[in-house]
Amino acid sequence: MRPVTTGLRALGVVAVSTMIALAAPHAAGAAGPQGGGSNGGGHGKPKPAPQVPVAGVESWGFNDSGQLGDGTLVTRPSAVSAAVPDEVRDVEAGGRFSLALLHNGTVKAWGANSDGQLGDGTTINRPIPGSVPNVRGVRALAAGGAHSLALLANGTVLAWGDNARGQLGDGTVDDRTAPVAVTGLAGRKVVGIAAGSQFSLALLADGTLRAWGDNRSGQLGTGAVSPAPQTTPVTVSGLTGVKVKQVDAGDSHALAVLGNGTVRGWGENSRGQVGNGTASNTPVPTPTPVAGLTGVKIVNAGGFSSLAIGVNGRVKGWGANGDGQLGDGTTVTPRPNPVDAVGLTGVVDISTAGSGASLDGGFTVAISNGVIKAWGDNSSGQVGIGFTGFDPVLTPATVVTGLDKPKDVSVGFQFALAT
Repeated sequence: MRPVTTGLRALGVVAVSTMIALAAPHAAGAAGPQGGGSNGGGHGKPKPAPQVPVAGVESWGFNDSGQLGDGTLVTRPSAVSAAVPDEVRDVEAGGRFSLALLHNGTVKAWGANSDGQLGDGTTINRPIPGSVPNVRGVRALAAGGAHSLALLANGTVLAWGDNARGQLGDGTVDDRTAPVAVTGLAGRKVVGIAAGSQFSLALLADGTLRAWGDNRSGQLGTGAVSPAPQTTPVTVSGLTGVKVKQVDAGDSHALAVLGNGTVRGWGENSRGQVGNGTASNTPVPTPTPVAGLTGVKIVNAGGFSSLAIGVNGRVKGWGANGDGQLGDGTTVTPRPNPVDAVGLTGVVDISTAGSGASLDGGFTVAISNGVIKAWGDNSSGQVGIGFTGFDPVLTPATVVTGLDKPKDVSVGFQFALAT
């Protein structure tokens, strides 16, 4: 997620997030209706009103800015309930802040707000979730290092928060404490969004990508590296003749799943996170095939790590692995080629982030066979197993929450969210 300018690169955090689509949170693909359902017409007696799925938000880990949403600044090594109304569709964890998309299309935000990333018109931290004013009809969210994106049902993309590298896409480098529209996307059908540390991505219905913000590591995929902020969307190059189905953004790298199940990566590659078989301080500014990876459904880009969920429900990872966040049972790092995550099956969602101790550190949370699992760095209790520790957790551990059927997880700087 986060580059040098926000200080997040030093923390090794990832924009966890995330690019997202409603069909697969964090894994941006087409954003479509999810949950709820519709009550179509028919003959005979009236059908009962559709039930809205009840799903609150659980959180655990680091809590210095109120990012857990429980009204305190107390770090929690076990899951607690965030003060968010039941009826949550999706959660997104940024650097030290959190977002939740409710089933009515509105947004709740809480945690750090020094750059206006909560979108409430202030720069005051909020340990209790509050509404993002005047934002309705939201279909997808993405949280970056200190900026937020929202995709509306009408195809508009809104952005707010840190804008030092043009990551809000409004043609300026001015921070915004309230949502503004991303320029240059009018008339285009945006179906997915992703937020890296200081850059942003939009997936269009035709399978092409747009990118804006920081490009010092080639993370915009334009074929070049640039010291100047890119304040409006540009086309990600090198994807002619292929269709992107889903994308995600890490600290300074990005991943895309193509229609044939292969993956392309680009941007910073110091830990092999692009997946081209090498680890080098030379950026990769053009989308490049991830070596030996096929049959992929969802990708997730962490701080300096990368993960992929296959159509078979299994996980492969590459890049930084200093805390075993790739799930291969070791702390061998870097891993420039994909390796298998051990003992994970039936995975439907996954999210990884840097830990801050080093660029090689990090932790990961996944939903596997209906259970939340976590592993990696646990220095702030972010693995969610009831205690903190300096030794990484190398085997996926079960996170006990109050959620009946978890459907979405997202991780930020040493904390995690689930709904």
